[in-house]
Amino acid sequence: MASSVRHVQDRLQLTIAGIGIELTWAGGRLLDESALLSRQFYERFASNGPRRRRATQATVRLHVHCGELPTLRPDVLIFDAVTNHWRLFRAKGRDVFEVFDTRPPHPTVQLAVMQPDFSTGEVYRRPDASILTRSWSLTQLMQPLGELLMVNVLSRGQGVLLHALGVADQGKGLLFIGRSGAGKSTLAKLYKPHQGVAILSDERVVVTKEDGRFWLSGTPWPGEGLTVSSETVPLRKVFFLEHGTANTLISDRLINLQGLFFQQLFLPFWNREALAFALQFGEELLSTVPVARLAFVNDARVIEFLRKHREA
Repeated sequence: MASSVRHVQDRLQLTIAGIGIELTWAGGRLLDESALLSRQFYERFASNGPRRRRATQATVRLHVHCGELPTLRPDVLIFDAVTNHWRLFRAKGRDVFEVFDTRPPHPTVQLAVMQPDFSTGEVYRRPDASILTRSWSLTQLMQPLGELLMVNVLSRGQGVLLHALGVADQGKGLLFIGRSGAGKSTLAKLYKPHQGVAILSDERVVVTKEDGRFWLSGTPWPGEGLTVSSETVPLRKVFFLEHGTANTLISDRLINLQGLFFQQLFLPFWNREALAFALQFGEELLSTVPVARLAFVNDARVIEFLRKHREA
């Protein structure tokens, strides 16, 4: 990826689910990640990547500074995600995402100082001490910042980010929702050998609504399957995953499915209106798109079972 970044002179445009994130930088260089698996994830979403269903203008513009971090004292603490090592606070009229090192003693490694509407921001990244030149990694910069920005933009009337497996099978979107261990990565591996299949992600996917239809999009954030796609496809069916002794579809009350759905949403807890939209969006989705629980067995026959019921 680094070569394509240098070609456009310190500017990179990513598009995820029709939402643009434009990165520019100074005071450091984008780390050459060509030897890393992360390169194959993000390059699919770069402006020179595969053609998407629709183009977009940049929704969020970030300017990256690699060096010492500014000193910012919180005026108001908005949300503290202690276990995930980040927090959101307000300082001098700006909203600031502060990211901490996951290793003790957990020093601050990144500050993203955002305008109130989150359309633009200055990102300050501490360089990696193990590298002689001042460099920053796209992977480190975007996790969790990229996900947090996506949640914020989506929840302003566009859609939701989900902990789920997304599959495009013959151009039809299938959404598989489940907690960790429910079988998302297992099912993704079973789908991989089949023709006409794209794994959008087995960890984080986006659902949006446009022109009265729901759409399923991939993200650059994979799970164990280490496969992603920038495709956006019409969402055909929703399944809630669980392991079983046979491949079976199980009907359930909508209120029970809503509870399972909301457990896997990335919710904007820091914004009351955005939170209300995300919950309303989930209710509408599950009331519109065919949905069922799926108990499945870990062998290839589940794919034919799903293809049969996809057309039903």
